[in-house]
Amino acid sequence: MEKTENTNKGSLKVSESVIVTIVKNAASEIDGVYRIAVKPFSVKSMLRSSADPCDVKVSMQEGVCKISMSVVVRSGYNSIKVCEQLQEKVKAAVQSMTGVTVAQVNVTVADVYYSEENAAR
Repeated sequence: MEKTENTNKGSLKVSESVIVTIVKNAASEIDGVYRIAVKPFSVKSMLRSSADPCDVKVSMQEGVCKISMSVVVRSGYNSIKVCEQLQEKVKAAVQSMTGVTVAQVNVTVADVYYSEENAAR
């Protein structure tokens, strides 16, 4: 899936993998996000040697993008606030860098990361 625009100089395409990369970079900038969760294991994903293990899905319909992602949140952070910040950051980053309209950013908290310091307490 990709967004294609025709200009007087030719066509411009934004691929799904570019949007996934922008999403991953935006997520790394949010305090409280430990990492993007790994996709659940499946035989299909195992057969795709180049498949990205991060759980980020992008769907495009008529030039409008919907993003779904799962994250691991650091312990001690408010999961709701972290996810709201992530939604805003991802939407702004994708729209500003690609010109693609983002209709939704759905975030699932897949796990909570407890650091060694917190586990020792």
